[in-house]
Amino acid sequence: MEQLAAIGPLLEQLCKQKEDRMKEFADVQLQIEKISGEIAGTLKIGEQMRTLTVDVEDLSLKKLDEYQSQLKELQKEKVPDHSVAV
Repeated sequence: MEQLAAIGPLLEQLCKQKEDRMKEFADVQLQIEKISGEIAGTLKIGEQMRTLTVDVEDLSLKKLDEYQSQLKELQKEKVPDHSVAV
């Protein structure tokens, strides 16, 4: 019985972490879709996006890092470097 009492808070913490990770994935994926649409001209700036479904089978940090890298590349593409070489 003591083991069950000890597992409860840990389980709650893990569920919260999973929920937070899912929100982080959804946020990054939404930004990717938004910027991709703006670059392609299929989405107007400020237009409402559809709701995304996060793949709960892979919520690894590695996968999140892949999405974040993709987002950074899209952000660079959307806002080209206009610096002038001197």
